[in-house]
Amino acid sequence: MTKKEQISQMISRELLKLIETGQYPPGSKLPTEMELTARFGVSRIPIREALSVLRAAGVISSRQGGGSYVEEAAGSALLQHIRIESDDVEGIKYLFEMRKILEPEAAYFAALRRTPEQLTRMKQLLKRLENESVDEGKSAMKADVEFHRSIILATHNPIMIQMLESLSSLYERVLKITLQPNLRLKQKRKAVYKEHQNILLAIEAEEPELAKIQCVIHLKNAEKKLSLFLKDYPI
Repeated sequence: MTKKEQISQMISRELLKLIETGQYPPGSKLPTEMELTARFGVSRIPIREALSVLRAAGVISSRQGGGSYVEEAAGSALLQHIRIESDDVEGIKYLFEMRKILEPEAAYFAALRRTPEQLTRMKQLLKRLENESVDEGKSAMKADVEFHRSIILATHNPIMIQMLESLSSLYERVLKITLQPNLRLKQKRKAVYKEHQNILLAIEAEEPELAKIQCVIHLKNAEKKLSLFLKDYPI
């Protein structure tokens, strides 16, 4: 991990702590990038990365007119660190390495090979994800897993499909952990839904490169959130 990444993760965790302790209460505006560079004695690059981590986690949001604001739902009860066992840490890291190899390529081939019936199935799962996550405030883990599975099935690649099936139990265990902080962050749930929607729209439009890029963005945002809770997680 580079020095910049280590510094940005330290800053994001320090800002999270200040939010948890009420120094930056829900709805309040965070200091400007310039003020944060002075506070932490660093350049703007790690400050911007630290803020992007907090945005990816749904803790802060950017508003029209500039500035970063603490989400209204943010509070000490919400932002408790994820309890992750030592053996889970390695599993999460290795699973994300595999996901970054498998899923963007699967989205690419799904955009080329999906059938009308498979596209309909993806839309049904996306709607279920929206209903359960955005509207009802649930983790929607099953819908999330099935959505990604439907994309891999649409590759019509038996090796990719077999790889997914072999990872299914680990995939579900990790998602149960990583989706936990989203339960009371409606804006974060909306953002995750939008990321899934962007992948589907690219697949529907038969745009393989765009589908791949949208999948990479989704996975990168998920990893940024993890870096708040896993020390020195590589982002």
